[in-house]
Amino acid sequence: MVATAKSPAVAEPTTNPVVDIRGLSKTYRLMMGKEVNALTDLTLEIKKGETFAIVGPNGSGKTTTMKILLGMLFPTAGEAKLFGYAPGDAEAQRRIGYLPEAPYFYEFLNGRELLEYYGKLCGVPEEVRKSRIDELLKMVDLYDRGADMPIRVYSRGMRQRIGIAQAMINDPDLLILDEPTNGLDPIGTVQVRQFILEQKKQQRTILLCSHLLSEVEAVADRVAILHRGDLIAVGPINELVPESTMWQLVATGLSREGIAAFKDAGLKVEVHGDVVTLLVETLDDAYRGLGIMRDQGGELIELTRPQPTLEEQFLKAVGEESLRRTVDTLQKTARKK
Repeated sequence: MVATAKSPAVAEPTTNPVVDIRGLSKTYRLMMGKEVNALTDLTLEIKKGETFAIVGPNGSGKTTTMKILLGMLFPTAGEAKLFGYAPGDAEAQRRIGYLPEAPYFYEFLNGRELLEYYGKLCGVPEEVRKSRIDELLKMVDLYDRGADMPIRVYSRGMRQRIGIAQAMINDPDLLILDEPTNGLDPIGTVQVRQFILEQKKQQRTILLCSHLLSEVEAVADRVAILHRGDLIAVGPINELVPESTMWQLVATGLSREGIAAFKDAGLKVEVHGDVVTLLVETLDDAYRGLGIMRDQGGELIELTRPQPTLEEQFLKAVGEESLRRTVDTLQKTARKK
């Protein structure tokens, strides 16, 4: 996917979404008349300056959605617009930067030559290219190590970093990142997170697809959860991951009688060796637990309010959707009988 360099254009009103998806569906027709619904009636909007993440298990429709937006696939039904243009339109393409999940580059080029090549393809003016290439190589930590090395000797992580640089060569208004931390070590993963946060500060619109839900939670403004082609949840992080109402008390140094005192008070505890964990729903019960612990000679390790994670909400949403599908299938089978 190659975009072209930006040219002066009339800015669209801020109320217009950068990406507008309406009733998008994609069905693959296989041999013997079989069909696979990769995407079903998807409707989404991505606003200017927003970091929007699409998450879901393998086969959920994430890659299909991205390929339709990039003009690489045609939908079976529905439509998508980018900056008000159809996918594949030259005006839309010139404003997009794209990092695929497994980027492939010409192995005989070095990092600097690769960016020079893509810069020319994108129509980046010569007087801008050199400084932008240097800036991007520094940004992805390849300026001193890797800029003059051929791509064929790059590690997987280095290839991913040069891929991020090429996605930025045309200074895109919309940056599409498919698994941007793929193949990166923990330090590289943190660097990608910092890069995305920096782009957020610059009000760049980002569409992100990642299996690392902890990273999505750290950078995304809104998240869409797909499962088997269906949109099962979408919203801001703070809505998808509500604030916890639970309190957790962890203590040690309690005797069997001390542990029994919690149970006698109607408080359920978990015991792992010498460590006792109490999980309650109200602050009053937490204080009751503290009182029992003190009276029984226990030592408080921590009193916290454990927060749910996006990963937990994702697994819950996918599990509920799988259960609903199973029930629907059983009901249809029963009706046929």
